[in-house]
Amino acid sequence: MRKRSLMTVALVGALAVAGCSSSSGSSAYTPPTGPPVKTFNLAASNFAFAPNTLTAPAGIIQFNLKSDGLHDLVIEGQPGFQIEATSGSTKSGKIKLAKGKYTFYCDVAGHRAQGMEGTLTVT
Repeated sequence: MRKRSLMTVALVGALAVAGCSSSSGSSAYTPPTGPPVKTFNLAASNFAFAPNTLTAPAGIIQFNLKSDGLHDLVIEGQPGFQIEATSGSTKSGKIKLAKGKYTFYCDVAGHRAQGMEGTLTVT
């Protein structure tokens, strides 16, 4: 009886913690306002982005992500920025970036490992 009670308490606790989490993570992302200096239309499909090599000037960059399945776009080193698109949809997001080289990738389990990433060079 005691073992069953402990298991019930553990299960309720795990559900409570899961219910308090959010898909946006612990870092609240606030997109920049204003017009983008560059807009990219990316296609996400079959473990690849097209195009996967991008160049933009420093400033606000907009991504329009068109997906043929469940894919997202995150940029390494940019906490909270994420665009998620489901099959047949296009989702957009803006981010302000300084000069540098950035890796973007799909954060869906296993997708990056199968090559779903690219490079963004900000000049």
